[in-house]
Amino acid sequence: MINTRGMTHIALPVKDPRESARFYSSLFNMEVLSCTAETAFLKTAGSGDLLAFGRSDIRVASSRDSMHFGFVIDPEQFDAAVRTIEERSINKLSEPGRRNIGRYIFIEDPDGYAVEIFENLESAW
Repeated sequence: MINTRGMTHIALPVKDPRESARFYSSLFNMEVLSCTAETAFLKTAGSGDLLAFGRSDIRVASSRDSMHFGFVIDPEQFDAAVRTIEERSINKLSEPGRRNIGRYIFIEDPDGYAVEIFENLESAW
C-alpha cells in the first residue's frame, strides 16, 4: 500500500491552455499560477487543488455519466452559480437537480469536459 497525503494535480489535454485558464479563473475564481501557449496551472481558492492544462490536439470524450470532475460550493452560492452559468451562456449538460447531499448542475467547458458543480449539505467537505 502507498500512503499518500493527497493529490498534487489533475492534468488535462486542451486546445488552448490560455483559453482554459481564462474560463476556470473567471468562473471558479481559480488562481493562475502559470500560463503559456503550451501549459497552464491553476489552483482552487481556499485549497491546494491544482488543474494542469497541456496543449494538445486530442479530442475530449467526456459526459456527465462518464468522465467528469466536480467543484463543491457552499449551499447559499448555488443559485448565484446557476445565474452566472446562464448569464455567460455556458453550455449546460443538465438542468439543476437534487440528490440527498444537495443540488447539482453539469456544464461543459470550452474543450468539452463535463464539469459538475454541487452544493454539499454534509459537513464532511
